[in-house]
Amino acid sequence: MILNVYREGVEKNNNVLNLINENDSVEIKKIKELLDVSSLEYISNSLRYILSINKENDIDCFNKIKKENRFVQNIDTFRVILYIRLSVEDGDVIDGDVSKSIRNQLLYLLTECKQRKWKVVAIFCEEGISGADDNRPEWLKSLKYCEAGRTEIFLCKSQSRFSRSMEMVEKYLHKEFVTWNIRFVGLVDNADTAVKGNKKSRQIGALVNEWQVEDQSINTRKILRNKKSNGLYTGSFAPYGYIKDPADKYRLIIDEPAAKVVREIFQLYASGMGYSLICKHLNQKRIPTPTQYKKIQGLKFYNSHSEVNKRITYSVEKNETLTDIAVSLHSTVKEIMEYNNLENEDVTEGQILIVPVVVSWNKDTIRRMLKDETYIGTLVQGKVEGKSYKDKTQIRIPEEYWIRVPHCHKPIIDANTWEIVANRFKNRGRTKPNKNGEVHILSKKIYCGCCGKSFQRNLCHVKNGKQAYMQCGERKKTGGTMCNNDKAVRYEVLENMILEEINKQLEKYYNLSDIEKSYYSKKVDNEVENNIKALNNEIISLTEQIDKKRRALTLLYEDRASGIIDSTEFSIIKGQYSIDVDEFNKRINKINQEIKELEKSKHTKKNKENVFKKYKKIEKLNRIVIDEFIEKVFIGNIDPITKKRKFRILWNISVE
Repeated sequence: MILNVYREGVEKNNNVLNLINENDSVEIKKIKELLDVSSLEYISNSLRYILSINKENDIDCFNKIKKENRFVQNIDTFRVILYIRLSVEDGDVIDGDVSKSIRNQLLYLLTECKQRKWKVVAIFCEEGISGADDNRPEWLKSLKYCEAGRTEIFLCKSQSRFSRSMEMVEKYLHKEFVTWNIRFVGLVDNADTAVKGNKKSRQIGALVNEWQVEDQSINTRKILRNKKSNGLYTGSFAPYGYIKDPADKYRLIIDEPAAKVVREIFQLYASGMGYSLICKHLNQKRIPTPTQYKKIQGLKFYNSHSEVNKRITYSVEKNETLTDIAVSLHSTVKEIMEYNNLENEDVTEGQILIVPVVVSWNKDTIRRMLKDETYIGTLVQGKVEGKSYKDKTQIRIPEEYWIRVPHCHKPIIDANTWEIVANRFKNRGRTKPNKNGEVHILSKKIYCGCCGKSFQRNLCHVKNGKQAYMQCGERKKTGGTMCNNDKAVRYEVLENMILEEINKQLEKYYNLSDIEKSYYSKKVDNEVENNIKALNNEIISLTEQIDKKRRALTLLYEDRASGIIDSTEFSIIKGQYSIDVDEFNKRINKINQEIKELEKSKHTKKNKENVFKKYKKIEKLNRIVIDEFIEKVFIGNIDPITKKRKFRILWNISVE
């Protein structure tokens, strides 16, 4: 039974953050001189780290206090809270040092409090969050603290640190703070709600701040989209298997240790192994997950779904063993014993254990990797974007609007393996793994020549054990009413027949002369190129027609202004022009999609030629070979006269 869970940064048997001490600089010493830690009811965790403060926050600091206790007795000593926000939009980061920027801001505010004899009771700090965001966690905490009546003054470096939203400035500075009897002070821009006549300047300042954020947001989106369209990688962290080029942060280069794992995952899946079995294989080998690997590399990567450093308080249930607990909670017996100082594996009912969770590979991670086009050298970006500069909620962009740029970096996965995996995805749901997590090599490749439905694999008991057969699934399901293909075929007979036919195709290819092989390759190129050329010519023609319509529309405006045509005629003609232009644009979009499909088919055909070159003679079939050569095999009924069965193969690749 799970009793509790401690997450990263929390030590066992302790609910206090494990702090990292650093050598105090002159700046830190000065901050500590100005800061009375004993008076602090709350301080953000980021500042705990920087200042190495071990004092716990007051558990009641956000609870409302009685009205009579809301005001300090000494009118000269006001309670003040500090709100610090690292503003990327204002260029606050000093030489790439976030901590230094925060320390400078904190020292500035504390110095002012010292001069004015204000008592600092809480410090709220946030990094890299825009002032236009109304869902900042520490900012919301500071407002709750104010509402609780635990301070008289809200102090910031400037009003823009509090908020860059006109709506929020009006709501809190000019309404809620008045109700709560809170004074707001912004030092740099002299924003002070206690100064009469200061309100208009605060409102103007808020409006200018909001305009600035809006303009910056628009410009940033345009710049980012342009970078993505030009094949520049704009993500914060490189995908697993790659790292950012130290010489060019917008370019990905292969990280060989991780790339080796990526290749193994693709190879296992292509060979017929399912997600669960791949996860089991990787976990048994104790290969770090992508999240673990990033942390091992020293990257400050955070995944909200990660189990990194999770600790579970667990009560042993009746007849439960240490192995049972380890398996159910994704841990190991050895680590549980070491963490709890156990001398042996004996546990008793009700015994309390702290179980360190071992991060494990999961099916979602494997599936995402197998679909990630990054591994074939294509950058796919622009899948999500924020609603607006005020609302950072991510919305998913339709796939047709994603930004795809091929050949941006070296691929980890070759085109042939990628195609095999892609074909398996097409059949997923129909080619389900068996109990062992594997897909048998002929799964969803064998079909009935009579009804067209798939053949199913069955095991029959024989003298020497079990024998595999395949038979029409439709006949079995309907009891023979929908199909008369009533004879099963032995699995090994099918395998041998298919192996023989594939080797015949290989033999034909290698018997071709070099001239014939060259002709085949050029034929593929010429057919596709001719089709693409024709479609591009159509696009040119449509574009010219669109330009003509637009020029005609310009003349139409002149005719309307000159009184040559009236408003009714103008509206009718303009409406028809708009309809025509829309139809032309729709056709252009459709043509572009057709061109993409043709280029894809050209690549596929060239890739199929490479398959022939990869093999000389195949001794034993596997799922990869089957997927490369064969799309479907049709098995007909037994001919009553010849007593032979018809077999027909629909090839993915064959010698023409």
